[in-house]
Amino acid sequence: MTKKIFLSLAASVFLTAALAAQNQSAGVERYGLYIGSNNGGKNQERLLYAGTDAIAFQKIMTEIGGISKSNGILLLDPSKEDVDNAFEIISGLMQKNNKDAKRSEFVFYYSGHSDESSLILGKSKYDYSSLKASITNVPSDVHVVILDSCYSGNFIRTKGGSKQKPFLVDDSSVVKGHAYLSSSSSQEASQESDEIGSSFFTNAMINGLRGAADSSGDKKVTLNELYSYAFNETLSKTENTADPQHPNYNITLVGSGDLVLSDISAADCVLTISRELEGRVIVRDKNGKLVSEVNKSSLAPVYLALEEGQYGVTVIGERATLQGNFMLSPQKSYTLATANLSPIARAETRSRGDEPEAQESASQEAAQDFQPVEIPFIFSFVNNEIDKVPGETISARISLALIRSCLYEVNGPMFSLCGNETTILNGAQIGYIYNMARNVNGAQVAGIFNMSEKMTGGQAAGIFNLTQDLTGGQAAGIINFGQNIEGVQGAGIANIAQAITGIQGAGIANAAETVTGLQGAGIANAALGDVTGIQGAGITNFALGNVTGVQGSAIANVACGNICGVQGSAIANIALGDIKGVQVGLFNFCKGNASFQLGLINYSRNGVFEFGASYTTDEKVRLALNSGNKHLYTVLGAYINPNNHDAKTNTKNATAFFGLGSRIEVWKFNFDIEAMINEVFIVNMSEPDAKKKVTTMAYPSARVAVGFTPIKHLNIFAGFSMALETSENSKAFIGHKRNMVINAGSSTLYPEFDFGIKFSAN
Repeated sequence: MTKKIFLSLAASVFLTAALAAQNQSAGVERYGLYIGSNNGGKNQERLLYAGTDAIAFQKIMTEIGGISKSNGILLLDPSKEDVDNAFEIISGLMQKNNKDAKRSEFVFYYSGHSDESSLILGKSKYDYSSLKASITNVPSDVHVVILDSCYSGNFIRTKGGSKQKPFLVDDSSVVKGHAYLSSSSSQEASQESDEIGSSFFTNAMINGLRGAADSSGDKKVTLNELYSYAFNETLSKTENTADPQHPNYNITLVGSGDLVLSDISAADCVLTISRELEGRVIVRDKNGKLVSEVNKSSLAPVYLALEEGQYGVTVIGERATLQGNFMLSPQKSYTLATANLSPIARAETRSRGDEPEAQESASQEAAQDFQPVEIPFIFSFVNNEIDKVPGETISARISLALIRSCLYEVNGPMFSLCGNETTILNGAQIGYIYNMARNVNGAQVAGIFNMSEKMTGGQAAGIFNLTQDLTGGQAAGIINFGQNIEGVQGAGIANIAQAITGIQGAGIANAAETVTGLQGAGIANAALGDVTGIQGAGITNFALGNVTGVQGSAIANVACGNICGVQGSAIANIALGDIKGVQVGLFNFCKGNASFQLGLINYSRNGVFEFGASYTTDEKVRLALNSGNKHLYTVLGAYINPNNHDAKTNTKNATAFFGLGSRIEVWKFNFDIEAMINEVFIVNMSEPDAKKKVTTMAYPSARVAVGFTPIKHLNIFAGFSMALETSENSKAFIGHKRNMVINAGSSTLYPEFDFGIKFSAN
C-alpha cells in the first residue's frame, strides 16, 4: 500500500513538472512586420533614416523582443500590395504555429511618410481605416502597432528557426487586446535627426527597449514603461524645434499584469550602470555613433542590452563630467562605476558678478518658464530699444513708434510710421513701411509690406504680404507671398504660395506649389505641384503636377501630370500624363492615355489621330481628319468638287464638315459610325468681284465605314454615307452632282459610297 502511494505521488510530481515544463516552453509566440519607407512619392522629400530605423527595430526585437527571425518580415520602400502580402504571410504563420502557445502577439512597426488619413508608400497609399482592419484581421491575441510618421496620431483616432529562450511567462500571459503608439499627434509632423542618424521617436523606442525605460529595475521593459520613456525623450529632444512632438497612445488590453516588450536578461551582452552613478549617461560605439542615452538617478542600477564591441561613455553629472571606455563580450556582464571613469574639464560660462549656480539656475528658469515684464504703454520718437533686453521679455498693451517698435508680446494695437516688430501679436499691427511679427493672432496692415512667421487672422498691404503659415486671409494691392496658406489669398496683381488649402485669387496671376481648393486669376495660374479642386484663369493655366478637378481658361491649359476631371479652354489643352475625364478645347493634346477629348483636333496615345482621302461615287474627293478617343472622336474635313459650278444659278460652292464618330476594332478591322454637319459656302458669280456675297447653308449626314489595317499606320477603307435634303436646306444641294437619289415624301436622301486610304500617327 505504501509502495502504491509513493508511486502515485512520484507520478503526480513528475506529471506536474512535465506540464510546467511544457507550459514554460510554450510561452508566447510573437510575430513582427517592420516597414521602412523613405520614398514618400513625387511631392514628398525623401527621408534618410526610415529604412535604417526599421532595420534597427527589427534587430532589437529579434535580440531581446522575443520575435525570431522566422517570425518577422522586413519591408523597405514597399507598395500597398507588398504590405497586404506580408499580412497574409504573417496570418498563415500564426495559424500554423500557434497550436501550443499560450497566446500570440503581433507587432506592427512603420517608419516613413504619412498624411492625415493614410500611410504614404511611394506612389501608393494605405488609408488608416483599411490598415486598422488589416491589422485586426491578423489572428493574434494582442496587436501592438507602432507608427513613426507625420500626423500618425490620426490612426489612433480612426515553424523553423533555432530554439528560442522561454519568453514572457508571467502574469500578463492572459492579456488580450491592442496597443497603438504613434510618434506624434494628429496635427504634428515627426522628425528625424542627422546627429543621431534616426528619428527621435524610434531612437527613444530602441533606447527604451534596450533598458533605458526599465524604471522598475527588473530587467524587463513593459509597454507602459516604454511609452512613458519614449514620450518624455521625444518631447524633450523636439520641444525646441519648430514642431515639438507629443507621442500618442491608445491601449485597450484586458487581463492581469502588464505587457512585456523586451527582456534585457536575454541579451548576449549586458551593461550594468551602477547605483552610485547619476546624471546623463551617453553611450557611443567605436565609430562615435550614439547608442543609448539614459537619465540615471542614484536610486537603483540600470541594465542595458547592447551588442558585442568597444564603447565609449560620458556621464554628465550635476558637478562633474566623467568619461571612459569599456568592452562588451558575449555571455558577460560589465558594470560601469565611478572607478572605471575619469573626470574631464568642462567649459562653464557665466555673466560678470554671477555665481555659477545662480547663473545656471537663472538660465534654466528663463529657458523653461519666463514671464515677460508687462508695460501698459511704450512710446518712442525714434526707436524702442526693447529688442536689446535679453530674452525679449518685455510685453505691452500698446506700442507706438515713429521709426521702430520691437517687443516680445503685444496684446493690442501697434502703430509705426516706418515699422513694427514683435514675437507675439494679439491685436492689430499698422505701419507705413512694414510690419514684422513671428506669431500673429489678429490683423496686420502696412503701406508697404507685412511679414509674419505664423498668422491667424487677416494680413493686408499696399505693396505685398509675406508669411510662412497663414490661417485666414491675406490681401495686397500688388503681391502676396505665403508658404502654407489655409484660407484666402487675394491680390490686385499676383499671389505666390507653396501650399494652398482654400482660395488663391489675383487680378493678374497666381503661383503655388500645390493647390487644394480654388486657384483663380485674371491672366494666368501656375501650380508647380498638384492641383486638387479648380484652377481657372482668363488666359492660361499651368500645373506641373497632377490635376484632380477642373482646369479651365480662355486660351490654354497645361498639365504636366495626370488629369482626373475636366481640362477645358477655348483654344488649347495640353496634358503630359494620362486623362481620366474630359479634355475640351479647339485643340487638345494628351501625351498619355485619355478617356475623352472634345475639340477640332485631338491627340492622345491611345486615341485616334489619322488623315484620310477617298473618292466618292458622286465624283468628289473627301478629305478628313479623325482625332480623339476611339469611343468618341471628332471628324473635321472638306469635299473637293471639280464640278462645283451651277450654270442655272451661276454659283459656285465649297463644303466643309464637322462631326463626331465612334469606332469598334476587331483584330485588324475597324468599324466606324459618324454623324456630321456639312456647311456649304455658296458664292454668286454674277456679281462683280468686289460685291460677291458668300452665303452658307448646312445639312446633316450620317456615315458608316469599314477599314482594314494591313500594316501599322496604313488603313484601307470603304464608306457609305447618307445626306438629308429638306425644304429648308435645299439650296445647299445646288451645283452638287448626285448619282443616287431616294425620295422620301417631303425630304430627299442622297446615298453615296467612298473608297480610300488613311494614315495614322498611332
